[in-house]
Amino acid sequence: MTPTLIALLQISPDQALEPWTMRWLTQTLCTMLVGLTCGLLGSFVVLRRMALIGDALSHAVLPGVVLAFLFTGDTQPVPLLIGATISGILTTVLISLVVRTSRTKEDSSIGIVFTAMFAIGIVLLSGLESSTHFDLGCFLFGEPMAIGSGELWMMAIICPVVIGAVVLMYHRLKLISFDPTVAAAMGVSVVLTHYLLMGLLSVTVVAGLKTTGVILVVAMVITPASAAYQLTNRFNVMLILSALFGALSAGIGMSVAFVFNSPTGPAMVLVAGGIFALSVLFSPNHGWVFDRLRRLRLARHVAAEDVLKALYRLPPDRLVPDHIEPIGAETGLNRRAVQGTLNRLAAEMLVRFDSQSAGEPVLTDAGRSHAEQLVRAHRLWETYLVAEAGLTAEQVHASAERLEHAHELSDALDEALGGPDQDPHGSEIPRGEAD
Repeated sequence: MTPTLIALLQISPDQALEPWTMRWLTQTLCTMLVGLTCGLLGSFVVLRRMALIGDALSHAVLPGVVLAFLFTGDTQPVPLLIGATISGILTTVLISLVVRTSRTKEDSSIGIVFTAMFAIGIVLLSGLESSTHFDLGCFLFGEPMAIGSGELWMMAIICPVVIGAVVLMYHRLKLISFDPTVAAAMGVSVVLTHYLLMGLLSVTVVAGLKTTGVILVVAMVITPASAAYQLTNRFNVMLILSALFGALSAGIGMSVAFVFNSPTGPAMVLVAGGIFALSVLFSPNHGWVFDRLRRLRLARHVAAEDVLKALYRLPPDRLVPDHIEPIGAETGLNRRAVQGTLNRLAAEMLVRFDSQSAGEPVLTDAGRSHAEQLVRAHRLWETYLVAEAGLTAEQVHASAERLEHAHELSDALDEALGGPDQDPHGSEIPRGEAD
């Protein structure tokens, strides 16, 4: 193992609290404010499917930053912020202009304008005298350790301004995020609101340049908001979660960087990515884990109902001496699945094992009632598919096998069909409890 790799693998757990000491507290608080603000604005970017424009703004502010430096000869945050904001708003206007005046689609227009603006910034940089101190590396990749009290005070102003703007314009921003056409019909100035939002995003992006740089700052805009979007369907909750995830990504990322002696900007982005991965896995409504659990519960429910119906339909002599095989042949389940399902049904008091017949499974009164509901639903669905969908009696069995598990619709089907007594095959349709 090379010395470089060994150095990368060296960790210092006792350094986790170092960013929270007085020495680095300014930098940590500033990065957390940047993360909070980026996450909050990122919700609108994600909902409006404008992820590319966030990347565009982070690159397109370069000429504004360089021009502000040329005019002032200083790297104080306020002049750079003003120049970057003007550059960001100009980029947004140019993108809209290209879309309106040409056949170019919005995504292509964004690519054209932001690369051109970034190129202008590089050209302006190349024209600086060699003795001029302009840290391009800090601009591109960020350097949170270089954050000073000026940047902290700037974010202490920007963050409340952004939160206040979102609160005051909550309903307008919500409307243009979900349906700009309806917003325009209701008298909302969609264009003006869009430019205001882009202006706030430009200010936040440039304020966060020292945190992650233009290369990674878009991740702090998109990733926390995407994680929040995965976890909730409520807009106000999404705003709160995305802001919280942005702040946590920055704060925890600082600790991770100190522990692993790694660059701080990438560490913040990796933490944000980790939060997003956890949301994808464990979101109650949309997460992979809970989706698999729901599928498993549904499969077990269907298997249980199939076994109940098989016991209802199979004659007693088919279940002796081996009751597993005929049930498996009827349901398509293997022996282990059949036995496990029977055990669960017995625990639910839907099946009992007859000790006088070699443990033969027998339906209880509750189990028989449930099985009759399934048979009724199956035959009603067959009748419905023949009567309403125009299928033949030979075509409906497989579909009814799947639909029968929605037996809570049986009464509605029965009423819609006029209370039929027989299915298309001539089999009697059991009456429901209400009958």
